[in-house]
Parts: sequence; C-alpha cells; structure tokens
Amino acid sequence: MSDGNSDGMDLEALRDGVRAVLAEQASHEKVAAFTNAESVRDQPLWSQAAELGWLALSAAEDHGGLGLGPAELAVLYEELGRSVAPLPVLGTMLVVEALALGGDAAQQAAWTPRLAAGELAGAVSMLTPGALTPTLTLSAGPHGGVVLDGEAVDLLDGAAADVLLLLAREGEALRWVLVEPAVDGVRVEKAATVDRTRHLGVVRFEGLALPAGRVLPGDAGQIAQALLHHAAIALASDARGGANAVFEITLDYLKTREQFGKPIGSFQALKHRCADHKIALVASGALVAEAVAKMAIGDPAAGRYALAAKALASEVYARVAQDAVQLHGGIGYTWEHPCHLYLKRAKLNEQLFGGPAAYLDRVTDLLLAAA
Repeated sequence: MSDGNSDGMDLEALRDGVRAVLAEQASHEKVAAFTNAESVRDQPLWSQAAELGWLALSAAEDHGGLGLGPAELAVLYEELGRSVAPLPVLGTMLVVEALALGGDAAQQAAWTPRLAAGELAGAVSMLTPGALTPTLTLSAGPHGGVVLDGEAVDLLDGAAADVLLLLAREGEALRWVLVEPAVDGVRVEKAATVDRTRHLGVVRFEGLALPAGRVLPGDAGQIAQALLHHAAIALASDARGGANAVFEITLDYLKTREQFGKPIGSFQALKHRCADHKIALVASGALVAEAVAKMAIGDPAAGRYALAAKALASEVYARVAQDAVQLHGGIGYTWEHPCHLYLKRAKLNEQLFGGPAAYLDRVTDLLLAAA
C-alpha cells in the first residue's frame, strides 16, 4: 500500500459519508437480495462508488485520482466490511497500486484513470506470505509480444473484473501481466464461496498472445510484497468493521430479548462472553490502527504489522461472528438474519491471501531477521 497524503481528507467525514451511503444502498436486505441473485457485481452500487470517488482514493492525481493514502483506504475498507457490501474494491485498488509501483508511464496513463473512474474493476493473483508460486507461464510471442499459458485460480471477485493482474513465470524470472478478458477473448469462470457477497474466479490460457506492453517492467517480487501488505491491511480493516458491526447487533439483541421477565443481556454468563469479545475487539482494532499508521508513514516495520493485524483481526472476527449466531438463539441461524452474512465473510477473510498460520509464521521470520 503506497504512501499518500492523509492530511487531504478528514477521516471521520469520509467515514460518515461512506457509512451513510452504504446504510441506504447496501442494507442487510439489499445485500441478502444480491446474494440470492448470485450476481457477480452490484452495478448500481459500483457506479455510485465511482461517482463518489471511492475508487479514486489512492490513484495519483495526474491520473484522475485523489492521491490519498493508507488511512483513507483503511476507512473505506472498514466501512465496506461493516456493511458486508458486495463490491470488488480490493482487486481494483491492488491493480492501481501495482501500476503505480511497477508500471511504466504508458501503462499508468492507459489503465489507472479507467480504474479510478470505475470504468474497470480489477482482480489480482492471490498471494500468500513467504511464497511466490505462479501457475502461469510467459514466453516470447510473435511480433515482439508475449504468450500466456496455464491456469489462474482463486482470483478474488475475478468474474466481476474487467482487468486481471496475473503473476507468471518467464524462465527463472517472475512477471506481472495485465489481461483484459473482454478484449483478449478469455472467460473468467465464477467459483462460489461460502461468502456469497464475494466469489473466486478461475481463468485458463492456452497460448494467449498479448502485446509486450501488457507486462509490467517493475520488480515483480517487490510488487508482490507491496500488494500482500495492502491486502493484509484491507482484510484486517474489513474484519474490524464487520466484527464491530455484528457485535453491536448482538448487544442490541441481548438488551431487548427477554427471558424470565428480564433482558438476557443481564445474565452474568452472557455478560462475561460479551466482555471477552469487547476486549478482543479493542486489542485487534488497536493493532489494525497501528499497522495503518505505520504504513502511512512508510515505517520499515509496517509490513509485519500489517500481516499480524490481518491474522489477529480475522481470527477475532470469526470468533465474534460465530458467537453472535449462538447468542441470537434460533433466529441467528435463519437465512433472514444478517448474522450469517458476517460469519461467512469472517471465515473467508481468514483464508484470503493465506490463512492465519502462514501470516504468523511470516511475522516470526521477519522478527527474527530484524533481531
């Protein structure tokens, strides 16, 4: 996640604005309707997000963006998680960052303004901490171009994407390659997940010829590391927003649901469970905030904080959401109640871009290396 000027926008004003729009346009009822329709993208909400400048937050100003940084992006990711909004924002932001870090001037001019304006949605090869194992191969093609072969799987919101940024191996080197499915004549298949607000995409290539200008010239390893840290912050923020939202929903229920003539929230056992969750939410939220702050100032330790924040926040989210279902009793298990939306999102967050164990192992390696 690249640095940016966080003084240019009041964070609470941004939060209030995003939350107000999502409360109306991504209510639990509308999100449930989206999941029932099994769509790949909520186009009206996507268009509104583009009009409001959400997709332009981190893009450079000379490419139609707002030139802002991690603090603003974290607010957006957190509010999207709070409402479990079905928007493929993360992949789009990752493509914007990759172009800024490793694209040449022509690539940035050709792609970034369209991404920032919402004309294109993006998806990126899934990365995991400490390992770069591309399943695609790149070779020289006719007329100075390149040829792409292989299969790319686990593309977050891949079927909703207009541009794919894929990691491929060219001999002993790694390369990031841009593919535009509609233009290049390829189809991304949708693979359903337990979280029906999102999906994974699968795409196969057999000798796909591309112009050489589709290959990013920047260092592929450095780009991958930056994208992984960005994804970690994004998912940690999403988890922070979702966990707090479902916890608040649960507290409200415990205050109104009565047994034996008194609110069940007054029962000592439930008080202790909620207190434990609140402590975990505060702790994980503090770690997420610290990771964002370090990313914003370019602190060398920001990467390991981002990885640790993703591991902790996603685990806390899953635990809070699972208990929320139980604390709601029978109604929490129904399709009509939003608890299941949060629980399913929490469980997918734990595994996206690598599970908690991989993150903690990588944090340990980084700490030992720094000692």
